[in-house]
Amino acid sequence: MDKNDLSSLLKKYQQGTCTKEEEQLLFDWLDALEADASNEVAPLNATDMEAIRRSMMEEIPVLTTHKKRYTWLKAAAALVPLIVGTWLLWPRQQKSQLAADWHTISNTGHRIQKLWLPDSSVVYLGAYSTLQYNSSRKVILKEGKAFFDVRTNPAQPFIVSDASGVRTTVLGTSFIAEYNNKVSRIAVATGKVSVQSGARKTVLEPDQRLTCNKGTVSRDVVSSADLLAWTKGETILRNASLYDLILAIREHYGITASTKLDTRKGSYNLRISDKMPLPALLEVVEKISYKPKVHFKLQQDQLSIE
Repeated sequence: MDKNDLSSLLKKYQQGTCTKEEEQLLFDWLDALEADASNEVAPLNATDMEAIRRSMMEEIPVLTTHKKRYTWLKAAAALVPLIVGTWLLWPRQQKSQLAADWHTISNTGHRIQKLWLPDSSVVYLGAYSTLQYNSSRKVILKEGKAFFDVRTNPAQPFIVSDASGVRTTVLGTSFIAEYNNKVSRIAVATGKVSVQSGARKTVLEPDQRLTCNKGTVSRDVVSSADLLAWTKGETILRNASLYDLILAIREHYGITASTKLDTRKGSYNLRISDKMPLPALLEVVEKISYKPKVHFKLQQDQLSIE
């Protein structure tokens, strides 16, 4: 909705001449405005925002939830110039402030990188992984795997999100977050975390892991000691599927494997150190694999599993 349409609809609503379809457009606009308002970036400075709040509150009596939307529309109609100006300035200010506050780190090597965030929380960023962070204890895991040792701050939760929308909130704890091939995983070493995937919220405690894959959510058990071993460059697989093995190969060697086999199958128990050559690992897996029995073909950086 552009400036002229918004101004026109708000004035029509104030005059009581809006159709039901036009009212719905205004409701949709209010929903979008409310969603933007929950963003961590303030659209205007504190003085301007307080002026808007006071002006709008003067128009709003105490109401039930059922009538709240209509009252906000009445207030909005009375404040057309101010709201339209705020709405038009919002995206531009968000963009500039986000660009200034967010930082991107990519680990293009095959060893884990240890990082310190502005709040003194520690991150172990996995090989071939990328994340973004800001000074407000917000992190976006773009791809890969990271272990977070979060500094306690009850006044400001630490939040990790990924591209699938999975959102993990903690106060002070240590956990691993993974995001690969549109699959999200959260596993807790110490403390508790709250994980939200869609409308579903799950609380995880130590030794628990949550996997979110294409709308399905499953929980299993993982050793905290194994999670901590990963921060030292060692991956421990226990009853792992072929999918888990493929991820481990990518994490350690930067090689993406392709296969037509069912990656949900397999039961691998392996300890992969950061000094183990890839050919040695493949040889071991071929010997121990069972249901399915696998064979590898490695040509330069291309690995196929049959």
